[in-house]
Amino acid sequence: MPFRRRTLVLVIAAVVLLPPLVWWGLYRAGVAPAPGERLNPPFNLSDRLVSLTVEERAGEVVAVFEAEKGSEEALVLTGDQLLREVLSRKRTMPSLFRVLDITAWTGVFWVALGFLGQALFMGRMLVQWWASEKVKSAVVPPSFWWLSLVGSSMLMTYFVWRVEIVGFLGQSTGWLIYIRNLWFIYGGKAEK
Repeated sequence: MPFRRRTLVLVIAAVVLLPPLVWWGLYRAGVAPAPGERLNPPFNLSDRLVSLTVEERAGEVVAVFEAEKGSEEALVLTGDQLLREVLSRKRTMPSLFRVLDITAWTGVFWVALGFLGQALFMGRMLVQWWASEKVKSAVVPPSFWWLSLVGSSMLMTYFVWRVEIVGFLGQSTGWLIYIRNLWFIYGGKAEK
């Protein structure tokens, strides 16, 4: 059965609409927080710092960490205390965390997602090269565009977690082109 434009539209609609629908269902069930509220375990897949502000108090610069839910006091550390805390954690941190630039085991999941997305994105070039070698001419098979779309989607998700706007924008511009090329491939003959 040939892949048609309508099927492509349904796949794209599912990819775009599924995350907000899942969030809405979890929100209505009381599991997910409202937009802007903090996400608490067991669904916290981020090891990122939620809130850190640097203030001057009594002539001294201090780091103020957001108070934990249920607690009224924020953690306030002087510059020296903060430095000692960071250095002690760095010494006890597994070397894998230092290499991947993460602070918790959940970060391994996100970095693995980024590596997998990059592998798929790189794999598209191998697929294109192999297809061209087979026919001894430059060819771009549909699998090239599918690998581009899936790989860039995974990378965009990873870049959102990393809070990396340059990487996200770099992938998002191509994303629309990949969808459009798949539209051309599976759209069938143009109606006259």
